[in-house]
Amino acid sequence: MCENGMVLVVGNVSLSALPGDIPVISAEKVSVVDCPECAVIIGEGAEIPLVKRAAGVMINGDSGGSFPAERLSNVQLITCGRGGKNTVSITSDSGETLTLALNRAVNSLNGCVEPMEQPMKRTSAPEYDCMAAFAAAILIGKV
Repeated sequence: MCENGMVLVVGNVSLSALPGDIPVISAEKVSVVDCPECAVIIGEGAEIPLVKRAAGVMINGDSGGSFPAERLSNVQLITCGRGGKNTVSITSDSGETLTLALNRAVNSLNGCVEPMEQPMKRTSAPEYDCMAAFAAAILIGKV
């Protein structure tokens, strides 16, 4: 079931935020993830699965909740949100375009990716979904 460069979406995330050429599996609930070459996006309010292996896990860093470290041990955690301490944030919003920023280096399937910015045409997807999709695309080597 696990493909190289796949995105696993857990919970409610707008799939329109993801580029069309990325294989996606979407599920309301997942118990265990063991897929070293997939990126995992955790939707708002979704239960965080036990992640044994993954390229990385995207969570909302602005949600204010605590993240169960024991469920994400030894997995790259990518926080997404407007707050300055998040791994991915929005640096500019012109109404029609969002500029998304990778604020620190992350390990992708293709090696280390240094901080960068990329403009994105605004869609109807919520901001968190756009940031998480951007991070997932980076992790699997599509950005």
